[in-house]
Amino acid sequence: MDARFNAKFDRAEERFAQAEKRLDRLERAVTQNNRLVTQLARAGVSLRSDVRRAAAESEKRFSHIEENLASVSEKLNALIDIVDGHIRGNGHRHGA
Repeated sequence: MDARFNAKFDRAEERFAQAEKRLDRLERAVTQNNRLVTQLARAGVSLRSDVRRAAAESEKRFSHIEENLASVSEKLNALIDIVDGHIRGNGHRHGA
């Protein structure tokens, strides 16, 4: 009976040793995953900050473009009025 008990105990010890090895591998994998998640979170925060900065800069540029476009439109309309007035008779000479 002692031999069977010892054999069962030896197998139980082997299984326990294998379980410890698996647990060690899992712990290393969890530690590595935690490091990767931390790095991804930091990168995400940095990326979000970069996107916000780029969006703010784009907004400023679009505002400047809108102002320039309004100015150009005003000048173009004034020029059209001058040319139109000239063609319609203010500067047009009949019979010349």
